[in-house]
Amino acid sequence: MKFLSRIMQAGMVAIALVGIITANYTWVPAALISLAISTIPAILRKDLRLVLPLELNFWIVIALFLHVAGGFSGFYDSVPGWDHLTHAMSSSLIAALAFVVVVALDKYSDRIFLPRPFLAIFISMFTMAIGVVWELMEYANDKLSGSHLQYSLSDTMMDLFFDALAGLIVAIVGAYYLTYTNKEHFIDAMQIDQAKEKMDQILDSVRQRK
Repeated sequence: MKFLSRIMQAGMVAIALVGIITANYTWVPAALISLAISTIPAILRKDLRLVLPLELNFWIVIALFLHVAGGFSGFYDSVPGWDHLTHAMSSSLIAALAFVVVVALDKYSDRIFLPRPFLAIFISMFTMAIGVVWELMEYANDKLSGSHLQYSLSDTMMDLFFDALAGLIVAIVGAYYLTYTNKEHFIDAMQIDQAKEKMDQILDSVRQRK
């Protein structure tokens, strides 16, 4: 997975370079931003000792790469269902990240208690909310710049359907995982305790400087 992630990151670099060389700048910013986002897990591991699961790291890179490669290559227009595929990938990634955050909050906040069924509902609704915000951004971009990110009402509804489906699948899998896996083991595997201590040290250092 790590090797494949590196290949896709190299692909994003290549897309940015080709776009600059050919003066096709449309997807250059997206490629560079996506590349930067794909390095966040490594930065978190180095600076905060926070270790995201290898599968989640890979999911982040592949979701970003499919979006950038599809846009640069014109797959959104030429490949049927590409838009829905990337929506499902991105939504499942958002749901997985929400799962990690919610489990951490449930662990460290005494005021928060999330029963398993509610956890699944929360992750599903959160994923849908992000999907709606994304569609509103696409609509605003179309109106302001004359782009055609939204082809039709039917296309938008299908995007939201795949958002909901991906979020629901991740939510169910996550709830099932926690049912048969000790939550403390999940926290320990990600080294969240160490990351929390590191963050506290950074915040203390900032306060002392003030």
